[in-house]
This record gives sequence, C-alpha cells and structure tokens, in this order.
Amino acid sequence: MSDSPQAIAIPGKHNLLMKVVQRYVPPAETIKVLDLGAGEGAFSQKLDDAGYEVAACDLFPEMFRYSKVECRKADLHEPLPYDDGEFDLVIAVEVMEHLENHLRLFKDISRILKPGGTFMFSTPNIMSLKSRMRFLFSGFFYSHGPLEPGVDEPVHQHIAAFTPNRYRFILEKAGLELTNIDTDKYQKYSQLMCWLAPFIRFYTKKKFGTELTQFENCPAALYGRTMVGVSTKK
Repeated sequence: MSDSPQAIAIPGKHNLLMKVVQRYVPPAETIKVLDLGAGEGAFSQKLDDAGYEVAACDLFPEMFRYSKVECRKADLHEPLPYDDGEFDLVIAVEVMEHLENHLRLFKDISRILKPGGTFMFSTPNIMSLKSRMRFLFSGFFYSHGPLEPGVDEPVHQHIAAFTPNRYRFILEKAGLELTNIDTDKYQKYSQLMCWLAPFIRFYTKKKFGTELTQFENCPAALYGRTMVGVSTKK
C-alpha cells in the first residue's frame, strides 16, 4: 500500500482544517480519532503526523493508501463498525453534503464517542454572504447546483444543504450539542459585503430572537468558505 494518499479536497484545505481541529482538541497519543469517510487517507495521515491515535473508515476502503492507519469498510447509512465509547474525537471532512440520513449517522457517532467526546465536521458553507447572494440570484447555494431527478449518485453530488440551526436540531436529537461554528478561511468576496452584516443581524434578531440563531450570522458563517461544526456528546 502506498503512503502517498491524495487529498480529495481544494488544495490547502486539509492544512487549514488541521489547525481548526487542533484548536479544539490538541493532539496527543491518548486521543483516539476516527477519520470518517477517509477517502485515500490524506487527512488520516495529517492526524497521525500530528500525534493522534488514528482509525479510519470509508465506503470504499480499497481506495485508502496510508498504511500506518487501518481503514474499515463503513456504509454511513448503516451501523459503524466500532464499539460503544471507543473514540475521543470523530471527524468528517466534506462528508455531510453527500448524505441522506444525518440523524441515523449522528446517533451512531454519539454511540461510539466517549462521554464528553467531540464530533467535528466540515461542509461547504451555504451561510456565507457569497452563498446568500448566489441563492438570491440563482436559487442555488454555494457549492450546491441543480440535482437531476432520477440520478442517484450521492457520493459525487452535494445533496444536503443545511444551515447551522438545522445541524443543531439534528445533533440535539442524537445526543450531541453544537457548541461552535468555525471555518477554514474567510472569503474575500464575502468580506467585501461586510456592510450587510449589521442589517442581517438586526433583522434576524427582530424576527427570530437570538437563542436559536446564534450561529447563523457569526463571523465564521457570514464570511467563511467552509463551515466547521464542533459538537460534544452530552
């Protein structure tokens, strides 16, 4: 098996996401991490190099190319092949937008996490000002295009465009609490429209209050390229 896995992501994104992961869960050999939907293993390699104890799973484990980490076969719509309370941290990089049944997966992630464990996921940020403008003019969010009826290819299509509030709702039902929204980097186009932010926040607060909308208009949501959700097992 080759130890040269290729990242199935925008160049440089994995490096930026690693910095986000390390901010919330500093690396240590005692921290057991599951790379969920690992692909060829590029992010698993970065986790291993950083000093975490790493496991990986993917629907196509034969694609995995990093020999220092075991990759098990896992259909994310079926129970994950791990024991209860096995992991301190579960990470899913660019997986959420491809799924149909998030609640079933989140419940199983909660099962394999230790109490107080962390689940982090990254997904295209549909809440950015760039994405909101795209939706205004086209009806489609950033990184989400038209889906062709009758074409069932969730691995290659972005079929789920969720807001932080929707993720929070589903995570809570699974026994996980969304504690933060972060990002890999700020988009210049979104930052150029920063003058809209006060009006958006004022309208949202007046219309819906702040208790359930705290993440919708935070800086990471308004200006970030990628939405990184951080949640903990209750």
